[in-house]
Amino acid sequence: AQAGVVVVPCGAGQCKTVDSQGTGACRCGSIDANGVCASADGTSTARPNTHFVCATSLGILMAENCGARTGSSAGLCSTFVTSAGHVTSCFCDTCTLGSGGECRPLCSNPNACRYYSAGNFHTCGF
Repeated sequence: AQAGVVVVPCGAGQCKTVDSQGTGACRCGSIDANGVCASADGTSTARPNTHFVCATSLGILMAENCGARTGSSAGLCSTFVTSAGHVTSCFCDTCTLGSGGECRPLCSNPNACRYYSAGNFHTCGF
């Protein structure tokens, strides 16, 4: 409950037990290793709070609340895109990434950072 995610509905037949105590999680399903961004009930939002990630070795879906992880009420989940590739993660704010509860700029020129809510991604000025 502290992380902000208590129950994520898995759907019929999509829950997997992971230990002898009966602890379970949703199966990965079609979610890729980068994760998708959504609210705790799985619906997409303009500024999503929850980052879903596949634990491929276990075949289960893990969820983290970005506000709790970054220690910032502005924490959100997004994809950061550069010419070198992309990564989906929790961010403190536009073009910053949480690291040990601290926020630091991702772009070499912070003024070039852009957040596109329609696609839920950040870029460094392109």
